Amino acid sequence: MRAPSSRLSLLAQSFRPTIWFSVSVARKPGNVNILAIVAKNVLSARVEREKAEAFRKELSSLHLVDTKVLIIEDKRFVFIPLAAMPSQGLLREFGATLEDASFPPRKSKKDPIDLILDVTMIPVSLKPALPRKWEQFGDVLVLRLDHSLDRYEAPVAKAYASVLGAKTVLRDVGGISGDLRQPVIRTILGSDTIATHLENGIKYRFDAAKIMFSSGNVEERTRMAETRCDDETIVDMFAGIGYFSIPLAVYQKPRKVIACELNPIAHSFLVENIGLNKVGHAVDPILGDNRQLEGDSFADRVIMGYVKTTHEFLPAALRLVKDRGMIHYHETCPNELLPERPIQHLMEGAKGAEVVVERMKEIKSYSPGVSHIVVDARIFKSS
Repeated sequence: MRAPSSRLSLLAQSFRPTIWFSVSVARKPGNVNILAIVAKNVLSARVEREKAEAFRKELSSLHLVDTKVLIIEDKRFVFIPLAAMPSQGLLREFGATLEDASFPPRKSKKDPIDLILDVTMIPVSLKPALPRKWEQFGDVLVLRLDHSLDRYEAPVAKAYASVLGAKTVLRDVGGISGDLRQPVIRTILGSDTIATHLENGIKYRFDAAKIMFSSGNVEERTRMAETRCDDETIVDMFAGIGYFSIPLAVYQKPRKVIACELNPIAHSFLVENIGLNKVGHAVDPILGDNRQLEGDSFADRVIMGYVKTTHEFLPAALRLVKDRGMIHYHETCPNELLPERPIQHLMEGAKGAEVVVERMKEIKSYSPGVSHIVVDARIFKSS
């Protein structure tokens, strides 16, 4: 394996959380390209007036509209303020472009948390403990509550459901547990925990009480949906309910996506979501351990969308990927060990192949001082 120390030192000096860098695909260390985009005023999507309302509804369903300011328009175009970046596919669908613009504030509409503070029937002294953030999947809401609110679960759940339009409210009481990454959840309002969540034009149906869905990974799911993989054979080693497999099949033209999932509950929703999104021709759902997948050196691309112990599955990924194939390797890593540790894991797993890191990026903060990162690595087996 050729992995010069100069390459590792270059990466170590250049990595910063939330900023991506790349090393040339050539067999020698390349330059580091740091992209920094600073928005002026408010980032907006400009769309022709006749398409504006349909486009606004689509953006709103994806929670991409900045509701703190008013939408503006001129004779031909409508400018919709954005809370986050839409996918390129969605922009192309409506013929929209991104522009910076100045928007007047929306003074007449209260922020949802202000409404929640107004209507929650608990002692005033406890209202500062009400969560300012939550996860909403369709009409199922997930809250993480401070223990000071333990006695008031019912009125708190009722208030959030009323303001946010939820039928069911779940309380996150223990984060994520076990190798199958199952949330530790308790239902505090309603009974139907099945959610249908729309993101980037993809429908995800799942049981929010039993299946993890991280909204913090939306940028990575969108990026994968935009990854050109025409006529490729792809192995998604930790497919879940189709987080990456289905967007790839919807927005690209892979030959086949082999979506492997060990959790039988997640696998059942994966099968359902393949049908919902009409990608049965491209996605093959497999129930079982990805290390038992048959075949060698046949995958153009391997997705390893798992964290904590992902490196333990690298021997299987290296067996499956073909020469010059790509591995999208996820890992949780203490910030002080970035970027060396994930690269070292890849190098150790390669066992004689050459690993060329094309990109590394922080997806999100996993916990204080720990980042969830993704590495795009090209594998040269015949070097």
